Amino acid sequence: MKIIAENPKIKVFFLPVNTGFVINGLPDQRCIEFYSERSGNGIDCSIVGNVVISDGYGANNVCSTISNDKVWETLSTAISSNGTKPGIQLSSTWDGYSGNKKFVASRNENPIKDYKKSVSNIKLPAIENILFNLRNSIELSINAGFKHIQVHAAHGYLFSLLIDPSFSVYSNFFLNELKKIATDLKFKGIESSIRFSLLTGSQKLDEDRESLINQIMETGFDFFDVSFGFYNINKNLIYPETSSALKSRRLKTIELANKYSDKKIIISGKMNKTQCYNLPSNIHLGICRDLIANPKALSEPKNGCRNCGDCHYYSKGKQSLKCGVFNS
Repeated sequence: MKIIAENPKIKVFFLPVNTGFVINGLPDQRCIEFYSERSGNGIDCSIVGNVVISDGYGANNVCSTISNDKVWETLSTAISSNGTKPGIQLSSTWDGYSGNKKFVASRNENPIKDYKKSVSNIKLPAIENILFNLRNSIELSINAGFKHIQVHAAHGYLFSLLIDPSFSVYSNFFLNELKKIATDLKFKGIESSIRFSLLTGSQKLDEDRESLINQIMETGFDFFDVSFGFYNINKNLIYPETSSALKSRRLKTIELANKYSDKKIIISGKMNKTQCYNLPSNIHLGICRDLIANPKALSEPKNGCRNCGDCHYYSKGKQSLKCGVFNS
Protein backbone atom coordinates (compact mmCIF):
# COMPACT_ATOMS: atom_id res chain seq x y z
CA MET A 1 0.00 0.00 0.00
CA LYS A 2 1.27 3.47 -0.86
CA ILE A 3 1.77 6.00 1.89
CA ILE A 4 0.56 9.57 2.01
CA ALA A 5 4.14 10.85 1.66
CA GLU A 6 3.98 9.48 -1.91
CA ASN A 7 0.36 10.44 -2.50
CA PRO A 8 -0.34 14.08 -3.43
CA LYS A 9 -4.08 13.35 -3.57
CA ILE A 10 -4.69 13.63 0.17
CA LYS A 11 -7.72 15.84 0.84
CA VAL A 12 -8.06 18.15 3.82
CA PHE A 13 -11.53 18.64 5.27
CA PHE A 14 -12.71 21.28 7.69
CA LEU A 15 -14.95 18.98 9.63
CA PRO A 16 -18.52 19.94 10.60
CA VAL A 17 -19.11 22.04 13.69
CA ASN A 18 -22.39 23.39 15.03
CA THR A 19 -21.49 27.06 15.46
CA GLY A 20 -24.81 28.35 16.79
CA PHE A 21 -24.38 31.28 14.39
CA VAL A 22 -28.07 31.20 13.56
CA ILE A 23 -31.06 33.53 13.46
CA ASN A 24 -34.53 31.98 13.12
CA GLY A 25 -33.06 28.69 11.93
CA LEU A 26 -30.92 30.27 9.22
CA PRO A 27 -27.17 30.93 9.03
CA ASP A 28 -26.43 34.52 9.98
CA GLN A 29 -23.62 36.84 8.89
CA ARG A 30 -21.31 35.43 11.58
CA CYS A 31 -21.75 31.97 10.05
CA ILE A 32 -21.02 33.18 6.53
CA GLU A 33 -17.87 34.99 7.67
CA PHE A 34 -16.79 32.00 9.77
CA TYR A 35 -16.91 29.57 6.83
CA SER A 36 -15.50 32.09 4.38
CA GLU A 37 -12.43 32.40 6.59
CA ARG A 38 -12.20 28.61 6.86
CA SER A 39 -12.01 28.00 3.14
CA GLY A 40 -9.04 28.41 0.86
CA ASN A 41 -5.71 28.20 2.73
CA GLY A 42 -5.20 24.58 1.60
CA ILE A 43 -8.65 23.34 2.71
CA ASP A 44 -10.15 21.09 0.03
CA CYS A 45 -13.66 20.86 1.48
CA SER A 46 -15.32 22.88 4.23
CA ILE A 47 -18.42 21.20 5.66
CA VAL A 48 -21.13 23.28 7.33
CA GLY A 49 -22.06 21.39 10.47
CA ASN A 50 -25.10 19.74 11.99
CA VAL A 51 -27.72 21.21 9.68
CA VAL A 52 -31.20 19.88 10.43
CA ILE A 53 -33.16 18.17 7.67
CA SER A 54 -36.63 19.32 6.62
CA ASP A 55 -39.14 18.70 9.44
CA GLY A 56 -36.30 17.38 11.59
CA TYR A 57 -35.18 18.21 15.11
CA GLY A 58 -31.99 19.96 16.17
CA ALA A 59 -29.47 18.83 18.75
CA ASN A 60 -30.07 22.16 20.51
CA ASN A 61 -32.06 25.35 19.98
CA VAL A 62 -29.41 27.07 17.87
CA CYS A 63 -29.23 24.64 14.96
CA SER A 64 -29.91 25.79 11.41
CA THR A 65 -32.43 24.00 9.19
CA ILE A 66 -31.90 23.55 5.46
CA SER A 67 -34.45 25.35 3.29
CA ASN A 68 -34.78 27.12 -0.05
CA ASP A 69 -33.81 30.43 1.54
CA LYS A 70 -31.17 32.24 -0.54
CA VAL A 71 -28.86 32.54 2.47
CA TRP A 72 -27.79 28.92 1.90
CA GLU A 73 -26.58 29.84 -1.59
CA THR A 74 -24.76 32.84 -0.09
CA LEU A 75 -23.05 30.50 2.38
CA SER A 76 -21.98 27.92 -0.21
CA THR A 77 -20.68 30.71 -2.47
CA ALA A 78 -18.68 32.20 0.40
CA ILE A 79 -16.84 28.87 0.60
CA SER A 80 -16.50 28.09 -3.11
CA SER A 81 -15.30 31.60 -4.02
CA ASN A 82 -12.11 30.82 -2.11
CA GLY A 83 -11.51 27.65 -4.13
CA THR A 84 -12.81 25.21 -1.52
CA LYS A 85 -15.58 22.69 -2.14
CA PRO A 86 -18.66 23.65 -0.08
CA GLY A 87 -20.05 20.78 1.97
CA ILE A 88 -23.02 20.38 4.27
CA GLN A 89 -23.70 17.86 7.02
CA LEU A 90 -27.36 16.84 7.34
CA SER A 91 -28.67 15.60 10.64
CA SER A 92 -31.64 15.22 12.94
CA THR A 93 -32.55 14.16 16.44
CA TRP A 94 -36.15 13.50 17.51
CA ASP A 95 -39.00 15.20 19.30
CA GLY A 96 -38.04 15.52 22.95
CA TYR A 97 -34.30 14.97 22.45
CA SER A 98 -32.07 16.60 25.05
CA GLY A 99 -28.29 16.67 24.88
CA ASN A 100 -26.47 16.02 28.13
CA LYS A 101 -24.48 19.06 29.23
CA LYS A 102 -22.17 16.84 31.28
CA PHE A 103 -19.33 15.14 29.46
CA VAL A 104 -19.94 11.70 30.97
CA ALA A 105 -23.30 10.25 31.98
CA SER A 106 -23.66 9.79 35.73
CA ARG A 107 -24.42 6.44 37.36
CA ASN A 108 -28.08 7.28 37.89
CA GLU A 109 -28.54 8.09 34.18
CA ASN A 110 -29.28 5.45 31.57
CA PRO A 111 -28.73 6.98 28.13
CA ILE A 112 -28.88 3.62 26.34
CA LYS A 113 -32.33 2.96 27.78
CA ASP A 114 -33.39 6.47 26.77
CA TYR A 115 -32.09 5.96 23.24
CA LYS A 116 -33.94 2.64 22.89
CA LYS A 117 -37.17 4.07 24.24
CA SER A 118 -37.07 7.01 21.85
CA VAL A 119 -36.30 4.94 18.74
CA SER A 120 -38.79 2.19 19.59
CA ASN A 121 -41.54 4.76 19.03
CA ILE A 122 -40.37 5.40 15.46
CA LYS A 123 -42.19 2.94 13.24
CA LEU A 124 -41.66 2.19 9.55
CA PRO A 125 -44.01 4.87 8.11
CA ALA A 126 -42.23 7.51 10.21
CA ILE A 127 -38.83 6.22 9.05
CA GLU A 128 -39.96 6.42 5.43
CA ASN A 129 -40.99 10.01 6.08
CA ILE A 130 -37.58 10.76 7.64
CA LEU A 131 -35.90 9.37 4.53
CA PHE A 132 -38.17 11.44 2.30
CA ASN A 133 -37.15 14.56 4.26
CA LEU A 134 -33.48 13.58 4.05
CA ARG A 135 -33.70 13.23 0.28
CA ASN A 136 -35.57 16.51 0.01
CA SER A 137 -32.90 18.18 2.15
CA ILE A 138 -30.17 16.80 -0.09
CA GLU A 139 -31.91 18.34 -3.11
CA LEU A 140 -32.24 21.68 -1.32
CA SER A 141 -28.52 21.53 -0.47
CA ILE A 142 -27.48 20.72 -4.04
CA ASN A 143 -29.70 23.49 -5.40
CA ALA A 144 -28.00 25.89 -2.98
CA GLY A 145 -24.61 25.01 -4.45
CA PHE A 146 -23.22 22.48 -1.99
CA LYS A 147 -20.96 19.94 -3.71
CA HIS A 148 -20.37 17.59 -0.79
CA ILE A 149 -23.16 15.99 1.25
CA GLN A 150 -22.44 14.35 4.58
CA VAL A 151 -24.98 12.19 6.41
CA HIS A 152 -24.49 12.53 10.17
CA ALA A 153 -24.90 8.98 11.50
CA ALA A 154 -22.77 9.39 14.63
CA HIS A 155 -22.86 10.56 18.23
CA GLY A 156 -26.22 9.10 19.20
CA TYR A 157 -28.24 11.35 16.91
CA LEU A 158 -31.19 9.95 15.00
CA PHE A 159 -29.44 8.41 11.98
CA SER A 160 -26.82 6.71 14.19
CA LEU A 161 -29.63 4.91 16.03
CA LEU A 162 -31.69 4.05 12.96
CA ILE A 163 -28.75 2.21 11.35
CA ASP A 164 -28.02 0.26 14.54
CA PRO A 165 -29.84 -3.05 15.27
CA SER A 166 -29.17 -2.45 18.98
CA PHE A 167 -31.77 0.31 18.77
CA SER A 168 -33.93 -0.14 15.68
CA VAL A 169 -35.59 -3.22 14.19
CA TYR A 170 -35.54 -1.36 10.87
CA SER A 171 -31.76 -0.90 10.76
CA ASN A 172 -31.24 -3.01 7.63
CA PHE A 173 -33.96 -1.09 5.82
CA PHE A 174 -32.42 2.26 6.77
CA LEU A 175 -28.90 1.17 5.76
CA ASN A 176 -30.17 -0.05 2.38
CA GLU A 177 -31.86 3.30 1.81
CA LEU A 178 -28.60 5.08 2.63
CA LYS A 179 -26.92 2.92 -0.02
CA LYS A 180 -29.45 4.18 -2.55
CA ILE A 181 -28.80 7.76 -1.47
CA ALA A 182 -25.03 7.28 -1.87
CA THR A 183 -25.55 5.78 -5.33
CA ASP A 184 -27.84 8.65 -6.35
CA LEU A 185 -25.32 11.26 -5.20
CA LYS A 186 -22.59 9.55 -7.17
CA PHE A 187 -24.82 9.56 -10.27
CA LYS A 188 -25.37 13.31 -9.83
CA GLY A 189 -21.64 13.97 -9.50
CA ILE A 190 -21.96 15.10 -5.87
CA GLU A 191 -19.24 14.05 -3.44
CA SER A 192 -20.55 12.32 -0.33
CA SER A 193 -19.55 11.08 3.09
CA ILE A 194 -21.04 9.47 6.15
CA ARG A 195 -19.94 10.27 9.68
CA PHE A 196 -20.23 7.40 12.14
CA SER A 197 -19.00 6.48 15.61
CA LEU A 198 -16.53 3.61 15.49
CA LEU A 199 -17.13 3.17 19.22
CA THR A 200 -20.00 4.52 21.32
CA GLY A 201 -18.38 4.68 24.76
CA SER A 202 -20.54 1.84 26.09
CA GLN A 203 -18.65 -1.42 26.58
CA LYS A 204 -21.89 -3.37 26.18
CA LEU A 205 -22.69 -1.77 22.82
CA ASP A 206 -19.14 -1.79 21.50
CA GLU A 207 -18.64 -5.53 22.07
CA ASP A 208 -21.07 -6.24 19.21
CA ARG A 209 -20.34 -3.25 16.98
CA GLU A 210 -18.09 -4.86 14.36
CA SER A 211 -20.95 -6.19 12.24
CA LEU A 212 -22.57 -2.74 12.06
CA ILE A 213 -19.25 -1.11 11.12
CA ASN A 214 -18.87 -3.64 8.30
CA GLN A 215 -22.32 -2.70 6.99
CA ILE A 216 -21.58 1.02 7.20
CA MET A 217 -18.40 0.53 5.21
CA GLU A 218 -20.41 -1.05 2.39
CA THR A 219 -22.90 1.81 2.00
CA GLY A 220 -21.03 3.26 -0.96
CA PHE A 221 -20.33 6.80 0.25
CA ASP A 222 -17.21 8.42 -1.20
CA PHE A 223 -15.66 9.13 2.22
CA PHE A 224 -16.06 7.59 5.66
CA ASP A 225 -15.63 10.18 8.41
CA VAL A 226 -14.56 8.19 11.46
CA SER A 227 -15.65 9.61 14.79
CA PHE A 228 -16.09 8.18 18.27
CA GLY A 229 -18.56 8.42 21.12
CA PHE A 230 -22.25 9.01 21.70
CA TYR A 231 -23.07 12.47 23.00
CA ASN A 232 -25.14 11.37 25.99
CA ILE A 233 -22.79 8.55 26.99
CA ASN A 234 -19.29 10.02 26.86
CA LYS A 235 -18.41 13.24 25.04
CA ASN A 236 -14.73 12.77 25.88
CA LEU A 237 -14.58 10.28 22.99
CA ILE A 238 -16.04 12.84 20.59
CA TYR A 239 -13.65 15.57 21.73
CA PRO A 240 -10.45 13.80 22.86
CA GLU A 241 -7.79 15.93 24.49
CA THR A 242 -5.33 13.69 26.33
CA SER A 243 -2.41 12.25 24.40
CA SER A 244 -3.52 8.70 25.23
CA ALA A 245 -7.08 9.32 23.96
CA LEU A 246 -5.81 10.94 20.77
CA LYS A 247 -3.34 8.11 20.15
CA SER A 248 -6.02 5.45 20.66
CA ARG A 249 -8.41 7.24 18.29
CA ARG A 250 -5.77 7.52 15.57
CA LEU A 251 -4.62 3.91 15.88
CA LYS A 252 -8.16 2.56 15.68
CA THR A 253 -8.86 4.72 12.61
CA ILE A 254 -5.66 3.52 10.93
CA GLU A 255 -6.61 -0.06 11.73
CA LEU A 256 -9.95 0.48 9.99
CA ALA A 257 -8.22 2.08 7.00
CA ASN A 258 -5.92 -0.93 6.66
CA LYS A 259 -8.88 -3.31 6.85
CA TYR A 260 -10.79 -1.38 4.17
CA SER A 261 -7.94 -0.32 1.91
CA ASP A 262 -10.35 0.37 -0.97
CA LYS A 263 -12.35 2.93 1.07
CA LYS A 264 -11.44 6.57 1.60
CA ILE A 265 -11.17 7.26 5.33
CA ILE A 266 -11.21 10.66 7.05
CA ILE A 267 -9.00 10.61 10.12
CA SER A 268 -9.34 13.23 12.84
CA GLY A 269 -8.21 13.88 16.39
CA LYS A 270 -6.16 17.08 16.34
CA MET A 271 -3.81 15.91 13.61
CA ASN A 272 -2.09 18.27 11.21
CA LYS A 273 -0.77 17.60 7.75
CA THR A 274 2.82 17.09 8.90
CA GLN A 275 1.64 14.06 10.92
CA CYS A 276 0.11 12.33 7.90
CA TYR A 277 3.29 10.83 6.49
CA ASN A 278 3.66 7.05 6.53
CA LEU A 279 -0.06 6.52 6.92
CA PRO A 280 -2.17 4.37 4.55
CA SER A 281 -2.79 6.18 1.27
CA ASN A 282 -6.57 5.83 1.64
CA ILE A 283 -6.54 8.15 4.65
CA HIS A 284 -7.56 11.80 4.30
CA LEU A 285 -7.26 14.49 6.93
CA GLY A 286 -10.12 16.02 8.90
CA ILE A 287 -9.42 19.08 11.06
CA CYS A 288 -11.86 20.87 13.32
CA ARG A 289 -10.66 22.57 16.51
CA ASP A 290 -7.33 23.76 15.14
CA LEU A 291 -9.10 25.44 12.22
CA ILE A 292 -11.72 26.90 14.56
CA ALA A 293 -8.89 28.55 16.46
CA ASN A 294 -6.87 29.55 13.40
CA PRO A 295 -8.17 29.44 9.80
CA LYS A 296 -4.52 29.25 8.65
CA ALA A 297 -3.68 26.29 10.88
CA LEU A 298 -2.55 24.21 7.90
CA SER A 299 0.37 26.55 7.31
CA GLU A 300 0.73 27.44 10.99
CA PRO A 301 0.37 24.03 12.72
CA LYS A 302 1.80 25.29 16.02
CA ASN A 303 -0.79 28.05 16.23
CA GLY A 304 -4.05 26.17 16.71
CA CYS A 305 -6.32 24.91 19.47
CA ARG A 306 -5.10 25.54 23.01
CA ASN A 307 -7.59 23.21 24.72
CA CYS A 308 -9.32 26.11 26.50
CA GLY A 309 -12.67 24.32 26.18
CA ASP A 310 -14.59 27.44 25.12
CA CYS A 311 -15.78 25.70 21.95
CA HIS A 312 -17.99 23.44 24.08
CA TYR A 313 -20.49 26.27 24.29
CA TYR A 314 -23.58 24.10 24.75
CA SER A 315 -22.08 22.30 27.73
CA LYS A 316 -21.25 25.69 29.23
CA GLY A 317 -24.76 27.05 28.74
CA LYS A 318 -23.82 29.44 25.93
CA GLN A 319 -25.70 30.06 22.68
CA SER A 320 -22.91 30.10 20.12
CA LEU A 321 -19.37 29.01 19.42
CA LYS A 322 -16.58 30.61 21.40
CA CYS A 323 -12.84 30.11 21.12
CA GLY A 324 -10.11 31.46 23.34
CA VAL A 325 -7.95 32.04 20.28
CA PHE A 326 -10.15 33.46 17.51
CA ASN A 327 -12.48 35.38 19.84
CA SER A 328 -9.47 37.14 21.34
